Amino acid sequence: MLLAWARATSRSLTDRPIIDAPSFSETGFFRLAAERSELLRAGVSTGPLVGARMVIDGREAVRVTFRCAGDGASGAYLVLNTVTDRARDRLELFRMERVRGVEPWVLSCALPADVIVSYQFVLVGPGGLDSRVADDRRAWARVLASAVRDRSHPRALVNGRGHVASLFAGPDACLVWPAVEGVSSDMRAAREVECAVPLAPDGASPRQRVVVVHDGEGAPVRTLMLFDGQIWRANGVGWLTRRYRGLRVITIDVGAAREREAVLTDVALVEALIRSICDEVGVGPVTIAGQSYGGLAVLEAALRTDIDVDVVIAQSPSLWWGGEHRGVGDGTLMGDLRAGWVRPRAGVTLRLQVGTLEQTMRPVVDECAELLRNLGAAVELDHYRGGHDVAWWREGLLRALDGWWPLTS
Repeated sequence: MLLAWARATSRSLTDRPIIDAPSFSETGFFRLAAERSELLRAGVSTGPLVGARMVIDGREAVRVTFRCAGDGASGAYLVLNTVTDRARDRLELFRMERVRGVEPWVLSCALPADVIVSYQFVLVGPGGLDSRVADDRRAWARVLASAVRDRSHPRALVNGRGHVASLFAGPDACLVWPAVEGVSSDMRAAREVECAVPLAPDGASPRQRVVVVHDGEGAPVRTLMLFDGQIWRANGVGWLTRRYRGLRVITIDVGAAREREAVLTDVALVEALIRSICDEVGVGPVTIAGQSYGGLAVLEAALRTDIDVDVVIAQSPSLWWGGEHRGVGDGTLMGDLRAGWVRPRAGVTLRLQVGTLEQTMRPVVDECAELLRNLGAAVELDHYRGGHDVAWWREGLLRALDGWWPLTS
């Protein structure tokens, strides 16, 4: 991952500077020098400071300054979801700095004007970061486990790791999901019931999976199923039953780490689970949605089985799974689509969504959509200015549901 900084040159067009930084369209990040006058004027204002607009690599961008109190730490780093993760060999670009006369640690950068991204701070002692983070994913995971939210910023969410993070949206981004904590009563359904569903219908398997059924005030007439239920419940997904009259939301817990991977990459298990849930608590037309491994799971279920679903929402699907390299390139499903061994069914809408900052994932998702379209599938493809991130997954889910005919008819 290249993060342009020293190589960039600047010029001006009217009142907006233009910066030549060829990697910005891919990385979505450009480090800028902090401006003391800006920080002094801001005082104790909350959240990131949004400054001047600019054009970088032909893209609309905006100056953003993040501030971290530090609490006596020897140093601080900004973790922008996906952006920082992809640049572990150049973490100095994300090390925050001290500015004379300003108490918090600060970092100024340019971000896309329409970005939707979650972020955290990592505070370090005199020894700094673990030197192994550049090459060791486990070492980086330990660093992320210690990351904290921006306490000065009211917008927060629970990220895909299950940790509280802050949410930044550029001035051109459109946010619909309420800026209310997921535990608030306003973000809960009128009725929420936990139940255990067998992994196979008719009691064929003794194994069970916990699901939570969320209903609004009226009788449910249509169903949305979501994998990674614990993450969605922490983000207040019950609110959807208030936004969409008659919608039943079913959140499905699939475990964490290896268990999650094992469940969501086994199409037979996924099919059995969906059928069992439909038999037990499904009503009306059904939409299934998933993210990352969950995005792969719902696509596989729609393409390799005959489960009765209306719409599939696959957000940042892990289409690399089964391939040669983790997180990169084509996996088993893409190979089978190319070979013609898997073909879409009529009557099922496939909605693929991916973040433009998911550098290795976006081209594969784009190609998957084109393959499916050429095979006659009803396909919709959405791009969001973000990474592998709950921040835009929430907005993408709303956009897909807004266009689902049972909710609009």
